[in-house]
Parts: sequence; structure tokens; C-alpha cells
Amino acid sequence: MAKNNYQMITVKEYVNMLDNEVTYLDTDAKELKASVEKYLIKVRRAQTNAKILESLLGY
Repeated sequence: MAKNNYQMITVKEYVNMLDNEVTYLDTDAKELKASVEKYLIKVRRAQTNAKILESLLGY
């Protein structure tokens, strides 16, 4: 059985790392950070679009 080296981290710790611009040493962490940032941008864009649509519909 292969041994995997996993590191546990809470969401709060991860967000704090993003906020504090922690320097990452491995490419996997950099890719993960980029993916999370893309996801958060998409969420904010969806929220903005929902607000615009509500304004246009008069809600």
C-alpha cells in the first residue's frame, strides 16, 4: 500500500494563507491557490450578475 503525505488544514487557515500571500514552495500548492482564486472570482461574478438581474427585473 502506498503511503500518501497529506497535510490537514482548515478552511479558515487556508483563507488566512491566501489573505497573507504565503509563499508556496511546491507547484501543487500554487495550482490549488490559483484554482481557489478562480472559483472565488466566479462566485463574486455570479453574485454581481444576480444583483444586476434583480435590478433589471425590479425586485
